[in-house]
Amino acid sequence: GQIVSDQWVRRHKAMLAQGANESFEDYAAKLGANIPMKRLGKAEEFAALACFLCSEQGGYITGTAINVDGGASPVV
Repeated sequence: GQIVSDQWVRRHKAMLAQGANESFEDYAAKLGANIPMKRLGKAEEFAALACFLCSEQGGYITGTAINVDGGASPVV
């Protein structure tokens, strides 16, 4: 999924250098507009899943794909 990262921050700064005039929050809102949850993900949300899968609670989970994408994947 699309996660807020330094890549998006750099792209936003490049846009500002070219004359754009919007906050990063507005830029991120535009990027997330087409995601069913209407926002970009946070690195902490991805990390929370990774920690869960590495924990005892996730110990019986094997061989599966878990989408961390705010519902953007068309597969259930």
